[in-house]
Amino acid sequence: MRLLTTRGLRDGAILAGIAALGLTGVAWAQPRAVISEPPSLALTPPGGEQKALLTETADPAKPPPREVEARLDIVPIRSQIWNPNSRMIDQVELRGYQDALHPAVPGRPYVAPTLEATPGSTVRVFIRNLLEPEKDCPGHRSDINVPHCFNSTNLHSHGLWVSPAGISDNVLRTLPPNKDFTYEYEYNIPLDHPAGTFWYHPHLHGSTAIQVASGMAGALIVTGSRIPRKDLTTGDILPGDIDVLMTTGGKAIPDNVFVLQQIQYICRDPNAPPGPSGLRPSKKNPDGTWRCDKGDVGVLDGYDVFGGSWKPSGRFTTVNGETMGLLSQRARIGIPERWRFIHAGVGDTIKVSIRKRREGAKALDFSKIGALSQDQIIEQQCAPASQAVPQFEIAADGLTRTRAVQRTGTVLQPGYRSDILVAFEEAGSYCVIDEVVDVKQAGVQGSSDRRQLLFLVDVDPFTGPVQPARTQVAALLSNAADALPIADATLKARIVEGLKTDLDLWAFTPHESLEKATIDTKQTLFFSLRNPATLPTPGPAIGHSADKLQRFDPNDFKRTLVLGNTDEWELAVDPKDTILIGHPFHIHVNPFEVMSVMKDGVDQTGVADSQYFGMKGVFKDTVFVEPGVLVKVRTHYRRYVGDFVLHCHILNHEDAGMMEMVRIADRGPDGKPMALGHGLTDEGEVAHGH
Repeated sequence: MRLLTTRGLRDGAILAGIAALGLTGVAWAQPRAVISEPPSLALTPPGGEQKALLTETADPAKPPPREVEARLDIVPIRSQIWNPNSRMIDQVELRGYQDALHPAVPGRPYVAPTLEATPGSTVRVFIRNLLEPEKDCPGHRSDINVPHCFNSTNLHSHGLWVSPAGISDNVLRTLPPNKDFTYEYEYNIPLDHPAGTFWYHPHLHGSTAIQVASGMAGALIVTGSRIPRKDLTTGDILPGDIDVLMTTGGKAIPDNVFVLQQIQYICRDPNAPPGPSGLRPSKKNPDGTWRCDKGDVGVLDGYDVFGGSWKPSGRFTTVNGETMGLLSQRARIGIPERWRFIHAGVGDTIKVSIRKRREGAKALDFSKIGALSQDQIIEQQCAPASQAVPQFEIAADGLTRTRAVQRTGTVLQPGYRSDILVAFEEAGSYCVIDEVVDVKQAGVQGSSDRRQLLFLVDVDPFTGPVQPARTQVAALLSNAADALPIADATLKARIVEGLKTDLDLWAFTPHESLEKATIDTKQTLFFSLRNPATLPTPGPAIGHSADKLQRFDPNDFKRTLVLGNTDEWELAVDPKDTILIGHPFHIHVNPFEVMSVMKDGVDQTGVADSQYFGMKGVFKDTVFVEPGVLVKVRTHYRRYVGDFVLHCHILNHEDAGMMEMVRIADRGPDGKPMALGHGLTDEGEVAHGH
C-alpha cells in the first residue's frame, strides 16, 4: 500500500556495510548505526492477524470502503538515547506507544509506529492504557489548567478531516489506566479526504505535553491513487492525489518519513533542594546542560522541564527517535526524493537546510560532537548556507499546494508538516542541518539558537548528464502526469504544461481557494502568555479581543460556529503581554487558507527571508503567529458538527490554559446556529459568539 519503496535498504546486510564503512569511503564513528524510518503499525482485517492488503481497484477514483484495525498499547518503555554532551548512551524510561501485535524490542527508539490509511477506509484503533493508575485520577485539581494525571491519555489524529464526536477524533475523551479494558477509536476517512502527511498524538488536557515529549507521536500517512478528471455532469475538475506523480520510469521514487521530536528527559539531582514544583532539578554539566550519570535512568515526571528549557537542556532534536546518524537510504542524482518532515515535538523551532560536505573534510566522529561544538563542526564540514540545496515544497500540513515553492530552508514549528522534493546535482555527502532562527521573533519560547547537524546523506553519481535540481523536479512531475490515463486530452495537456513550466499543482490541490468567497462571520483571536488581566487567574490564555483573555474553560462555547459558513479569522499575539513571544495556532477538524501576514504594512508571505514566504493561498491546520504580525486566514465549515478545540501547539502552553472550546452547529432557518441536544445549548451563549 505504501509508496515508501526504498525501505529494503534497511536489510541487515546493507546496514552492516553502512555501519562499518562510510558511504563515501570515510569511516564514521557513531554510537548507533543509522537513522531508520519508524516501523509501520500492523494493520489487520477485523478479527484477523495478518496485515491487510489494501489493494487498489480498476477505477482508483472510486475505491471501495475498507476497514482495518490497529492495536496500540501505552506502556513504560525502557530504552536509550545517545547524549552528545556526555558522549554516552543514557538509559531512559518514558511512556510510549507500542504496537500490541509486535511488541518493541529492547533499546527501540522513542518514536511511535507509522499508521497508514487510504481515502474511503475505516481505521479502528484499539488502545490499552497499561500505565500505573494515579491517585485522584481521572479528575483534576480545582484549577483544570494545572497539569495533572500524567498517565491518563486519549488520541488525536492531527490534521485528519473526520468527525470530532463520539469515538472518532474526540479529544474530550479521557482514557485512564485500565489493564482490564480496551478503548476504541474509529476514524471513518471519507472518500474525498486528501492524501497526505498527518500524525497522531495524545491530547488530554493536563498531560498532553509530557506524553508527546516522551515520544508518544507517530506519522499518519494517507495515500491515494486518484487521477485528475473532469466531472461529465458539471464540467468541474475533480482533483487527483499528488502521490500519482511520485514515480519515474514506472517506479516509485524514494519516499522518506522524518519525525522530529524534542524528548526532554531528566535525571534528578538527589543532592539539590526541590524547586517550586516540589521536584528536584536536573543534574547539570559544568556548562549548565542536563546530564545523566552512569546508573541513572532518565524520566519525564514534571512540567518543570518545559517553559523555555530546551536550549539550556542541551538536548538534541531526534530524527525518528535517534540523535545524529546516517540516513538509511542512499540518494542518487537524477532521481528526486520525497521527504516528509513532521514536527512532532514541543519545545523548538526547526529550520531544515541541506548543504554539501566540503571537499577533503576530515572524518566526522559523532561521539565527540557536543551541543556547543555544533557550529564549529558545521563550519568545518558543510558548505556555506548560500550554497544550500534547493527544496521544493509540494504540500504543507499534509495538503498539496497549488504550486510547488522553491526555497533553501524549511521552517517547521510544532505541529507543522512539510513534504519537499529534493534533487541533487552533485554526488557526495550532504549535511542536513537545523539552522539558527531569530528565536525572539520567529521561534518557540526556549528554542535553541545554535545549529544542529540532524543527519547525513550520501548521494551516488549518475551516468547520464546532470540536470539542475528544478529541471529534475519539473521532469519528474510532468513526465509522471503525461503517463497518467487522463481521458480528456485538453485537461491532460494543461496539467503537463503547468507542471513543466511552473511546477503548477492546481489539479492535485484538494481545496478550492476561499479568496473570492463570501465571508459570513469575522473571528478574532489573541494569544497571551502572561497578562495580569487574564481570567480567572493570570496565565497562558486565549481571547476574542486583547482585553478579554481567558484560560481554558471546557464549558465555555462562546466560539460557536455555523456549519456551511465561511469565516475570516484574524490571529495575533496580545500586544500587552508581559512576555512577547510567538505561538503556533492550531484548530481541529477544518483546515484554513492563509490570506495574508501583515507586519508594518508589508505582507510577509512575499518576503523571501520570512518564515511566511510563499504561504499565501496555502491551506494549513497550524500556523505560527509572531509577535507584532496580523495573520489573516479563511476557513469553511463543511460536513462535521460537534465540539472540539483550538489551541497553541506549544503543548505545555495548551496544558496550562492556552486553549479554547469550539462548537460547530447546524444552521437554523434564521442563519444562526441551532442548539444541540434538544435545546441543551444556552441560546444566549451561542448568540454571544456571533
